[in-house]
Amino acid sequence: MKRALCFAFLSACFACMPGIAQAQTCTAVASNLNFGQVSPVAGTTASASSTITINCTGMSVLPVRACVNIGTGSGGGSYLPRIALNGTNQLQYNLYTASGGSTVWGSRGSTTYAPIAVDITENGMSGTGSATLTVYGRVPASQTSLVAGTYASSFAGALQAELDYQAYLLVAPACASLTAPNSAFSFTVSANVINDCTIASTNINFGTAGVLNSTLTATGTLTVACTKNDAYSISLSPGAGSGASVADRVMTRSGGTDKVHYQLYQNASYSLPWGDGTNGTTALTGTGTGSSQSITVYARVLPQTTPQAGTYIDTVIATITY
Repeated sequence: MKRALCFAFLSACFACMPGIAQAQTCTAVASNLNFGQVSPVAGTTASASSTITINCTGMSVLPVRACVNIGTGSGGGSYLPRIALNGTNQLQYNLYTASGGSTVWGSRGSTTYAPIAVDITENGMSGTGSATLTVYGRVPASQTSLVAGTYASSFAGALQAELDYQAYLLVAPACASLTAPNSAFSFTVSANVINDCTIASTNINFGTAGVLNSTLTATGTLTVACTKNDAYSISLSPGAGSGASVADRVMTRSGGTDKVHYQLYQNASYSLPWGDGTNGTTALTGTGTGSSQSITVYARVLPQTTPQAGTYIDTVIATITY
């Protein structure tokens, strides 16, 4: 008689345990990750982020281990780096678990890069629970082979964008072995590689001269880096001297108004005056390679009436159009 009462009591207790036999369902929704405009010549890393939100229903008091798998994407088969495509052109990037970019977000399909695990608990007695994860993306700087255009890689289901989950009592299951149930989701990674240029210069110094009865020459250098296949032109301003033009530039004595006339050229034979396309001058044209290009500026002072002794200077602005 006592045994019968004990079994009846235990049976009643198990029946009262909330939700043990209940089956939970979890789904994930991801936002797209867009790097925006990316310059292949700026020398800076591009960063962006997106989110993955997990929602579970039919939960009990037991927590749910959710494993979020992100594969290599449609751009290629590598995790390090991942690839986004514009035709056959490849942009390297990667997806990380933290903003510092120390851990690549992977999938159970990889032996090197693991998925991310998160434990989801019931929100009160609602039978529901949720979690939001941030995906951090980075594009390494100075990918000089890139041409302008939109680059993209898509992720959808089957270890590319897959959520595996399971409720557990004491020990959470390992993501590497958790395969079912699962839920597919999708998102796209994209970037807009832009035509861009950087330009730097060195000064031109004619040195020290006495009487200006012979020609003086000197050179300077413009260093230009433009997106591969990007057409550009470089114009030079008339300079800061009073009354100067692109056809007749002048250096002015520091602290005074005396002038020394000079001109800038695109070639060593001084046959192509370098200006802005007016007064018999032309702008220099070229095509970007993605890497730095060195361009020589040829300068010449022709014989002229020698002004008062002093230091003569001018400031010319180089403008690159692309």
